[in-house]
Amino acid sequence: MFFTKYPHPANFVFVKGYESKDGTTDLAQGKLELTARSFEGDVFHLAAKDPDRWSENLSLEPLDAPPCQCDCGITASSQGDFEFHTDDGKLVARTVRGAGFGVCAEASIFQFEVPEDALFFGMGEKWFNRLELSGIRTKFWNTDVWSDFHWGQWAEHPVDPPYFSFPYLAMRSSSGWTGFLLHNPGTTFMETPGRDTTRVFVEWQRTARHLLLGSECGEPHLWILHADSLGELTEKLQQLVGKTPLPPIWSLGYQQSRWGYGGHKDLLGLDAKFEKLGIPCTGLWLDLDYMDGFRIFEVSKRQFPEGPSVTAGALSRNSRRIVPIIDPGVKQEPGYRVYDDGHTQGVFCKNPEGKEFVGLVWPGETVFPDFTEARVRDWWAGYAKDFRSSGFGACWVDMNDPSTGPVDPTGMLFRSGSQAHALHRNQYALGMQMATFEGFRQACPNERPFILSRSGFIGTSKYAAVWTGDNISNEFYLQQSIPTTLGMSISGQPFNGPDIGGFGGDAGDELMARWFEACFLFPFFRNHSTLDSRLEEPWRYPAKTQKTLAHFIRLRHQFLPFLYQLFVRQEETGEALVRPLIYDFDDASLADVADQFMVGPWLMHAPILKLGDDSREVVLPGREPWFGLSDGKWRKPGRHVIKAKLGSTPLFVRAGAMIPLLPDLPTDNRVELTRPMFFVAVPDGWSGKNATEYVADDGLTYDYQKGKRSKLEVRLEGASIQWEQTQAGFGGIAPTFVTVGVDQVGDLSASSDELRLSGKQFAVKRWN
Repeated sequence: MFFTKYPHPANFVFVKGYESKDGTTDLAQGKLELTARSFEGDVFHLAAKDPDRWSENLSLEPLDAPPCQCDCGITASSQGDFEFHTDDGKLVARTVRGAGFGVCAEASIFQFEVPEDALFFGMGEKWFNRLELSGIRTKFWNTDVWSDFHWGQWAEHPVDPPYFSFPYLAMRSSSGWTGFLLHNPGTTFMETPGRDTTRVFVEWQRTARHLLLGSECGEPHLWILHADSLGELTEKLQQLVGKTPLPPIWSLGYQQSRWGYGGHKDLLGLDAKFEKLGIPCTGLWLDLDYMDGFRIFEVSKRQFPEGPSVTAGALSRNSRRIVPIIDPGVKQEPGYRVYDDGHTQGVFCKNPEGKEFVGLVWPGETVFPDFTEARVRDWWAGYAKDFRSSGFGACWVDMNDPSTGPVDPTGMLFRSGSQAHALHRNQYALGMQMATFEGFRQACPNERPFILSRSGFIGTSKYAAVWTGDNISNEFYLQQSIPTTLGMSISGQPFNGPDIGGFGGDAGDELMARWFEACFLFPFFRNHSTLDSRLEEPWRYPAKTQKTLAHFIRLRHQFLPFLYQLFVRQEETGEALVRPLIYDFDDASLADVADQFMVGPWLMHAPILKLGDDSREVVLPGREPWFGLSDGKWRKPGRHVIKAKLGSTPLFVRAGAMIPLLPDLPTDNRVELTRPMFFVAVPDGWSGKNATEYVADDGLTYDYQKGKRSKLEVRLEGASIQWEQTQAGFGGIAPTFVTVGVDQVGDLSASSDELRLSGKQFAVKRWN
């Protein structure tokens, strides 16, 4: 596999004739079937079939397409050129005349004309350290970055491709927003025209003037979506690929992890320290050391003398869970129960000679379950069920790229050795997620599972959160964590986040503080480090740094009601959690703002990302004023230089915001969703309107789907707040309010059905 080599259109034969009645096309070396369909909501599907070239679509997880409208809005010429239009006649996309779709053996390519003003976003997990993606060639192939690239590449520079493949592109132009999704688990690629000339040392290095979308193998399936805004487009994409199920609220809390935590003794020590210092932490994570000789589903008796259930019971006193790692690789060792069972049932991937494919990973010689087969996923689910029942509260599935160590994975075949590695590699992790999720559901049918994964594919959003892979404790990875997370968020994988502080290397005092400040509102918030790095629990740092880390952990937990509401909306509508500024403010000038982000529609974060700096320029978009939570000042939209010394971060709320919080900075893991405090931002003389729905449930089970949920409608009009409880399945909701006026902040308790804010004087209270 060449990571940095890409198919070139000159090597393809393009469709020259098209019969609309049956979709047959003329090629120089035969015919194939090309079909185009439209669906409600300006969604289109363009696909090719040729049994001599490709098997049927091999994706494990189907898409949830809206109702079909046959070929409405699609114009196809007899030469095989396609145009796609909205219901009101607006042009969505047009293939390149005479070269719209082509083939080269198993490879396929779509070419589209794009407007001069086109801007590009998305591409899933990419480490380019930028938001706008013009002038990019990229490939989608799940890698084990630290194994597949030299450290000289990934230490302080972007590498491509990384761990997670989501072949999706969002294009902005004067006609609106258009999304392109390649629904093919085979190796895919994209090439965008545009501005990046950093690699153009000769003219032919420049990317094509057309948009190129293609696959090196696998049946071609391209979905095209159109919307007037990036927000609407992202919701359409999320509806198509799968919205994120509401996670347990504990998974949104602070997570402490390290390669080196072993078992009972380490976990109880961590638990005691977090309790003593009054620092919330809902998950304690275990890397490889808890296993018996790297054997998956086997727990070391030395690490857990009485079994994990005893440890889990002790941690439950402080509402903490044990989250162990699970790798897909099974030690090839006769006498090891998991291997013997899998060998007998024939669940492992084959090599070209019909034997079990063997890689070299942590256990040594290792074999791999073939998750592309339903029966194998059922087999794995049985072990996952027992594992979950043994006392572990969740898990993280790692090395599922799949990593085979120094062994070439090309010989790792699927479907009893009948299908090539490249056809399924990108969805291997998805299969593992599906199987593990099912096992956890069997173990605890009424509890929402939580699974974190390193790799994934289209559909992962239904089963797992994703962390952005192994990173380094340096400024580069701190900075690129924001555009990486934003790219994934608008590409259908909103529940994600980096290893805070960096996995490899030592996070110094300032770096760790800035990382906590930058990421404390990301969807996933975990501090994780490698075995040979400095100890990085909050109390391992000097008093000043420890105070900062503890403060932002507590602040994260104070924001849990707000973050939970964002996940509620994600499950209901597909709305992104964190997103770029251009998501909520459709202004081309915001396309390159990759160091600020929105958290929901009302909160904006612009952290300090350069070591040694204590100020930065901040863009406040839109037309309404913004309130700075770190200094208590209102500011007009525009560009401002904001000071933020270490221990503080520039965080802003829009006028009209109503953000639910816990009433106080918490020192433990308790979350009472029925007693929210709303932070309400109303500048003097403001006459706007806003409304929000707040929900409360048990934060853990599926009972909310059975009516055990309470809802509160809160309406803001000018300086008047009104609220009404519309559902009481989880009991009464008792809101309180913190209100802000002109440079003033104060606490008010709800004591009537209407709260007047105008004319009040409030004592100043700083929020940072």
